[in-house]
Amino acid sequence: MVALSVEGFIDTHVHSGPAPFRRIGDTIQIALWCAKAGMAGLVIKSHFEATIAKVYHARKEVPELPIFSGVALNVGVGGINPGAVEQALNQDARFVWMPTIDAAHHRSVFGSGGAFGSVGNLSYGKPPKYQPDGYTVLNGGRLTEEAKDVVQIIAEYNVVLATGHLEAKEIMALVEYAISKNVKKIVITHPEMYVPNLDIKTQVELAEQGCFMEYCAVNCMPMFHCVTPEQFKEAIDAVTPEKSIIATDSGQPFSPKTPELFRIFAQSLYERGVSLDAIAQMAIKNPASLLDIKPRNEVIVTSDANVGLPEYEQQQ
Repeated sequence: MVALSVEGFIDTHVHSGPAPFRRIGDTIQIALWCAKAGMAGLVIKSHFEATIAKVYHARKEVPELPIFSGVALNVGVGGINPGAVEQALNQDARFVWMPTIDAAHHRSVFGSGGAFGSVGNLSYGKPPKYQPDGYTVLNGGRLTEEAKDVVQIIAEYNVVLATGHLEAKEIMALVEYAISKNVKKIVITHPEMYVPNLDIKTQVELAEQGCFMEYCAVNCMPMFHCVTPEQFKEAIDAVTPEKSIIATDSGQPFSPKTPELFRIFAQSLYERGVSLDAIAQMAIKNPASLLDIKPRNEVIVTSDANVGLPEYEQQQ
C-alpha cells in the first residue's frame, strides 16, 4: 500500500479570506501551505468579489506557486454582469463562475441566498439582509441576453466557464449555447453537491459534449457529506477521468487545510479503486490544460505507507 503526495496537484477551487464567511486562512497563508506541500497551482474563488487583488498580493509573496483568479457572478459584482466579467478577464482572471450563493436554485435548495442554511452556520453566518431575487440565466426557458453576453466574452478570452450553483435545466441551456459560440473550456461545478445535484446520466451527457465534471473533496467531509468516495468513483468511472477534475472547494474552518484535504481526497479515491493514472489525469493534467500551464509532473508521487506520511503532512 502507498501513501499519496499532492506534489504537482493543481486545485481549481479554493476559498480564502478575507470574506464575509469565516475562512481558514487568507490567500497568502493558503498559498504558502500549498507551495510547501509541492502543489503546482491554485485557483482562488470568492462568492463575493473578483479575486484579482487577492491573487496579485499572493503571487508577490509566493512567486514559486502559480496562482490564478476568477469572478463569480453574484450580488457583489452586480450578478450576471458582462462588464464585471470583461473587467476581470482584462486582468488575467481565468475562471468565470455563473451565480453561486445568489443563484435562484441555491435559494430554493438552502432556503435563502447568501448562505448555506444549516450547513456550517457558525462559519457562514446569517443570510444577508439585502437579497435580490435569485439570479438565473433563463427567461421563459431561454438564455437571457446578459448570460449570452457573458458567454461571448468568455469565448473571446478563451477562459473557463464554470456553471456555479445553477440547476440542471439552466446548465443544459448554458452549455448548449456556449458550445455554439465555440467556448472550449466548460466546467460543471461540483455536480455531486446539493447544488446542482446532477444524476450520473446527466453528468455523462454533459461530459460527452466536452464538459469537465469538477468533483470537490469538501462534499464528502463531515459538514456537507452529500456524497461518499464510493459514489465519487462511480461517477468518475461513468464520466471517465479524461473528463473529470478533482479539487477541494476548501477554505472552511471546519475542513482541513487545502493540501491535506486534497491528499485525503486523493487517497480515499485510491483506496476505493481509482487508479494512480486516473488521479494524475484529474488532479494534474486536466487542470493544467484548462489553465494553459505546463504540468510540473504528470504522475502521482507516492511513498511506502509503512514509512509514514511526508514531512509536510506530519507537521500539520
